[in-house]
Amino acid sequence: MSSDIIQFMHNFLESSHIPVHYFTESMQEEDYHEFIQNFDLGLRYHVLGTADHSERFRQWLFSRIPSVIYIEKDIFLCTYIILFLPEKQEWLFCGPVLFEEITEKRLSALAADLDLPEEFHASLKYHYERIPFFSSMDLLKSMFFEFGNMIYGKGRFDIEYRDSTELEIWHYDYKNYLRIPEKPFHNIHVIEARYEAENALIDAVCSCNEAAAAEALATVHAYLLPQRLPDRLRDMKDYTITFNTLLRKATERAGVHPIHIDAHSNGTIPRIEQLGSVSQCIAFSKKMIHEYCELIRRHSLQNYSVIIRKALTYINTDLCTDLTLNVLAEQLNVNASYLSMLFKKEVGVTLTDYVNKHRIKHAGRLLLCTNLPIKSIAQKCGISDIYYFTRLFKRIMGTTPKAFRQSAPYEAHSDLRPAKSNKEL
Repeated sequence: MSSDIIQFMHNFLESSHIPVHYFTESMQEEDYHEFIQNFDLGLRYHVLGTADHSERFRQWLFSRIPSVIYIEKDIFLCTYIILFLPEKQEWLFCGPVLFEEITEKRLSALAADLDLPEEFHASLKYHYERIPFFSSMDLLKSMFFEFGNMIYGKGRFDIEYRDSTELEIWHYDYKNYLRIPEKPFHNIHVIEARYEAENALIDAVCSCNEAAAAEALATVHAYLLPQRLPDRLRDMKDYTITFNTLLRKATERAGVHPIHIDAHSNGTIPRIEQLGSVSQCIAFSKKMIHEYCELIRRHSLQNYSVIIRKALTYINTDLCTDLTLNVLAEQLNVNASYLSMLFKKEVGVTLTDYVNKHRIKHAGRLLLCTNLPIKSIAQKCGISDIYYFTRLFKRIMGTTPKAFRQSAPYEAHSDLRPAKSNKEL
């Protein structure tokens, strides 16, 4: 069996927002415990706070038959798909997925059937809003049927559908656990865990570790934020705006100047207001992680001294202004000779060379992306003398501005590289 088939199925499930897990009987104990705590998006462990039934859960998992694809629905109306991957010698666990819309009426009836206290209704509602919903099982069933044909062979496997009872062998513990007098302490632990996850998220974004940041975000969602407003969408938008603030502070800690952060953040808030559902808010939060990590990769000045950070920010913010050594030194309230020495030491090139190369690089983009006259482009790059601009452009790029525009009119999105070997800035 080609690993491409497994990868295709993995990509299909992820693009459909269906959680995917892999496990083996020999998996590490900590990995196994993390899996059973989060296989249902944290409902049983984090929301309902059930006791540890890991051994029973292990027995349930590994009682599967390798040549059977299991499609099981639990008492919370969530469906899971479990099957064995012979080539990789591991199990694929997919879900939860909903094939029934959880309306307010259905949620109330379900909570009554499970004898769950009313204070958990808001948490359950939020939980269901995070689970992917399909109006029919037919597409998913067909996909896994064809997948089975490819990994087991036609006619060499079975598909078993069932409403699980073994998965819920500890169901009656819900009733006793949820009503114990110590429940307020449970709430304290949940809040502490959520804040811990938020701190982990900030640390991950600071280091541009998007995978770790996404995992921390999932943990934050698993602990369920309390609903503060009757309008669930408005409430979730407010949480997303708060999340934007966390990302702003993480980006500042990573050494990005506030002027870049503020420009990005100001554009993010209107996009949040345009979101139309809770699921869109959750998806947009993941997108925000990527965007702020990109902002850090582009603008982080963490490895520079405070003086050089400010100097680089002034230069990168406005190439049209006077960026001579003396003007910047006066702006930074330092000696010009000291600034020159420190800039060369930390950046690797002289301040003048840095400014010139950035101006010419910006000019190259304008030549490719606009029809502005070359004289206007020179002025937009802070060089008023067209003849000096032409000489400087040719020295750095190896050709004149006119020839550069004529020779590469369709490369508006390519990285511009100076013709000569220069240290990257």
